[in-house]
Amino acid sequence: MQISLRSAISCAALLIAPVAAAQVPQGSTAPLRALFIGNSYIYFNDLPVVIRDLASAAHERPFEPHVILVGGSTLEAHIQRKTALDEIAKRKYDVVVVQEQSTRPISDPQAVWRDVRTIAEAVQASGAKLVLYETWAREATPETQDSLSSVYHTAAKSVGATVAHVGEAWKAFRTQEGTVPSGAHSALFFTDGSHPSPTGSYLAATVFFATLYGKNPAGLPGATRKTTVQPDPGPAPDAPRDSVPMKLATLIQELAWRAVQAK
Repeated sequence: MQISLRSAISCAALLIAPVAAAQVPQGSTAPLRALFIGNSYIYFNDLPVVIRDLASAAHERPFEPHVILVGGSTLEAHIQRKTALDEIAKRKYDVVVVQEQSTRPISDPQAVWRDVRTIAEAVQASGAKLVLYETWAREATPETQDSLSSVYHTAAKSVGATVAHVGEAWKAFRTQEGTVPSGAHSALFFTDGSHPSPTGSYLAATVFFATLYGKNPAGLPGATRKTTVQPDPGPAPDAPRDSVPMKLATLIQELAWRAVQAK
């Protein structure tokens, strides 16, 4: 894989004013309690726990993730099952992270906007902050990223939510990565060309860390996780550890910070 680190390393030390919308209060030692609602794009490689690992390494407010994740689920299906809405209503979360099924923003954006509004009403009533997990285009169709991102941006604007710009950081990485040899996959993708590899989940986690804590992830370890197991609702499981080479992690950290600061 050919990746140029020149521009990333030259900018890695820059500290730009952090995004305010979803940041946690400074100085608090109480855990930041987060509920993740979505599907396998979250439970592959235990994304919530990777975020927790980064927060711990950065000596930030402890991150306490809980999950309601069903493989392939749309937000509409989560709403119909009511489990997620009932959990939100318990009023015990600081942040609720919501992720739509990966191709739904392309195939049915109106449904996405409708269902985000339903969840946003519940989140607002609970006193939590809503964060939309903007996902990535499939490996074979990178040209769909802008349309996918636009649907998340529109949804967030309509309800006053924050977007975690994972898809845009993903697009920037793939641009720097360049052409992947035939029969191989981008460093970010699992072998199905859809789900994240441990490296892809690390990229998502650095975007979330920067979004939630308002801090540049530069210099954090390349610690990630590795699993494909769907967890039961409740506290996020502790999946086996994995790691991203530090040179690659440095590039990912810079691209994540740029994506967060650009919006």
